[in-house]
Amino acid sequence: MRDPGALRRSAGGGGRGEATPQELREPQEPREPQEPREPHEPQELPHGTLLATANQTAGRGRLDRGWVTPPDTAVAASLLVRGFGRSGLGVGWLPLLTGSAIATALQPYFGDRMRVGVKWPNDVHVRDEDDAIAGRPGLKLCGILCEMIDPETVIVGTGINLLIPEEDLPTGRAASLLSAGADVPGGVAAEPGARDRDEDPGADRGATGPDPEHWPHPPAPTLADPAGQDLADRVLAAYAAELLRLIELAAVHPGAARARVARHSLTLGTEVRVHLPGGEVVDGRARELADDGSLVVDLPTGGTLTVSAGDVEHLR
Repeated sequence: MRDPGALRRSAGGGGRGEATPQELREPQEPREPQEPREPHEPQELPHGTLLATANQTAGRGRLDRGWVTPPDTAVAASLLVRGFGRSGLGVGWLPLLTGSAIATALQPYFGDRMRVGVKWPNDVHVRDEDDAIAGRPGLKLCGILCEMIDPETVIVGTGINLLIPEEDLPTGRAASLLSAGADVPGGVAAEPGARDRDEDPGADRGATGPDPEHWPHPPAPTLADPAGQDLADRVLAAYAAELLRLIELAAVHPGAARARVARHSLTLGTEVRVHLPGGEVVDGRARELADDGSLVVDLPTGGTLTVSAGDVEHLR
C-alpha cells in the first residue's frame, strides 16, 4: 500500500478491456475517505483514481456519524467514479455495486466456511451458517458511503476492517478479517481442519491442509508490516478492479449487474424492521430491489413499502 504502483500492477492482470484503478495515493495527513487531499480536486483526477490510508482520524459515515479505527488495522479508501449516471442504472445502485465488489474481494479469505454479503443499503457483513439459519446478517466488515460531487462525479468511500483485534472493535456487531477468523496474516486459516491443527502442533499439516510453508501464520502484523501491506494491496486491488468492471457491466447489461447485487444480498428474503428517517418503524419481509435500488418490503397487512432511506434491522 505504500507503493503507488502496487495496486495498479496487482489489478491490471485481467482480460481484454478490464478496467483498472488509475492510481493509489496514501495521504500524508489522512482525511475523510470522501475528500481527496489537496491539491488534487475531483475535477482534476481521472475515472478510477483511488486514494487510501491505513491511518484515518476523521472518518464520516451516513448521517454524519463519525468513526475512527486503530492505526494500521483498517484501510479507508476513496474511489472516483465518473459518468455512472449515464449507465443503465441510477446512482442509487452505486453503493450496492460497491458492496458486491467488496464481497467479491473478501470472500476468498473465508473460503466456504463463511459467507460475505451485503446488508442493504451500504454495509458488508460476514456470517456463518447459524447466522444464516436465524436470518441474522452477521458481523460488519465494511461500511460504504457514496458522495455525489456533481451529476457526473461520485466519490465512493469505503472503510474495510482488516487486522483490527477483537478487543479493539467498536461494537459487538463489528468484525475484521482477523477477528472473524479469515485466512490472513495472524488469523485462523479457513481451510478444513485448520483449527484442529492449531490446537495440535504435531499434526500432519501437509496431509489435509495448506502447504506447511504457509501454515501456521506468524504473529498478527499490522498494515505497517510487509505482510499487512501486501494484504491491503491485494484487497484494494481486487475491490477496485471488480467495482470498475461492474460499472462497465451496468452500462451495457444493467440486468446482469442487478443480478450480481441480488446474489450478494443478505437482506432480500429476510424479515426486517425498517427505521424510517421520520422515526416511524415498520416490520415486513424484504422482497426485491426497485428500479432505483430502493428496498421493496412486503407488509404483513398487505401491500408494500418502498424504502429509499432508513436503517434496516434483520429480525431473528
